[in-house]
Amino acid sequence: MTQNAPVTLHAIVDRIKTQKTILLPAFAISAFALVGYAAADRQAPVIRSNKIVVPYGTYLTASDFEITDNRDNLDIMDVSIKSGSYEAKQLGTYHVTVTVTDTFQNTTDKEVEVQVIDNEAPVIASRTEGGYIIDVEANGSNNLLDYVKATDNVDGDVSEFITFEGGIDTTVIGEQKVVAHVEDNAGNVAKKTLSFNIKDSVAPTLTQKTQSFDVNYGDTFNPADYFDVSDNFDPSPVLTVKGDIDTKKLNSEQKATIIATDNSGNETKQEYTFNIKDIRGPEIKLNTNKVSITEGTSVNWNSLLVSAIDNLDGDVTKTVGISGNVDVNNEGNYTATYTATDKTGNTTVVNLPVEVKSRNGALIQTALGKIGCRYRMGAVGPDVFDCSSFTRWVYRQNGRSLSGTAAVQFNSTQRVDRNALKPGDLVFFKNTYKKGISHVGIYLGGGRFVHAANEKKGVITSSLGESYYAAHYAGGGRV
Repeated sequence: MTQNAPVTLHAIVDRIKTQKTILLPAFAISAFALVGYAAADRQAPVIRSNKIVVPYGTYLTASDFEITDNRDNLDIMDVSIKSGSYEAKQLGTYHVTVTVTDTFQNTTDKEVEVQVIDNEAPVIASRTEGGYIIDVEANGSNNLLDYVKATDNVDGDVSEFITFEGGIDTTVIGEQKVVAHVEDNAGNVAKKTLSFNIKDSVAPTLTQKTQSFDVNYGDTFNPADYFDVSDNFDPSPVLTVKGDIDTKKLNSEQKATIIATDNSGNETKQEYTFNIKDIRGPEIKLNTNKVSITEGTSVNWNSLLVSAIDNLDGDVTKTVGISGNVDVNNEGNYTATYTATDKTGNTTVVNLPVEVKSRNGALIQTALGKIGCRYRMGAVGPDVFDCSSFTRWVYRQNGRSLSGTAAVQFNSTQRVDRNALKPGDLVFFKNTYKKGISHVGIYLGGGRFVHAANEKKGVITSSLGESYYAAHYAGGGRV
């Protein structure tokens, strides 16, 4: 009607002009009627929404509601929203009052139910900045959560709820893919395929082994003598030298660059100054690394020395000193020491272990091998003995001369104090079954001895501390 009114008015005016009819009262009435029709609007806007659902975080505006008017568009109407307890960042159902006024001041209001929901899935991303590929250092952590996180618009950090299809092996260089899943409390699920680039970008580490960089005169220069090298991935990084070290230039300072390289091409290098000095004593060579002899055996210690050669002084074999506390007459472990010093004052000491064995070791084993054999007075072995035939038989089996009864053996041997007894010595007893020296055995050490005791016990071991033997002990003897 508003658009057609001017057309109608012009038509009436034209008709008056054509017919030259004076109809002023009728015209006036018609014009006022048309203008009134065009201007009057008494119809209020309509709020059609009864309930709306909005995403979490939505701050309500007029466009969230369905509002119509008979003539005005929404953008020129005045819309007021009384949100009351509405929380944009709190899931739940709320009631808000919407008031709408059109340009003719027609007003309507309505209570609308608003439901705030979470329909947005979490976001899975790398913990580090970068593109689509996540870089991981070789031999680093295999824990995927060290590299991946998940954030939800409502629940916040949901990284701990991520599950993975497969995993990564940081011992293998190259690209590896893993699928990650995560679900928020509202049931929204995110799934993402992640690409991990396992790479070795860490250079080897050089660690100084020595306090100084002194190089011995004449030696072949080897950087491994001065540095340890380690790497996060390569078990055997390579040490190389850039520059020449001439070890024949005594008392000189020479620079060289030490380079450590791993199998990924990562490199560590550093320049150092090396000092060429005479810092090592002569090299002593012996023809054995241990001497083992039997008690009473003499040793020519010089015969064991092969040579002593110095890097500057040459052959210094004749200057080698030999010392030690070796007692070849007493069982035990000793050390013979060979010492050589060059003109610079460098000294080399070589310690030669020396074992002096008991000459009765085999004899003791022979005696112990007869434990359990029977006793009979007058028997001479090899499986039945009396006390003196047992000692005679054992000694003779080991090339040692011993004869006679216990009394004869006592008189033919050297006396030994009880606290000086050694394994293999003889121990004598008196007044056992007759007066005088009447029993003999072989000392084992530790206060024990082996002997042919009697017909009931045969060959056994006993203690000198036993009351019977302590009471009848007569002394020790050494052949």
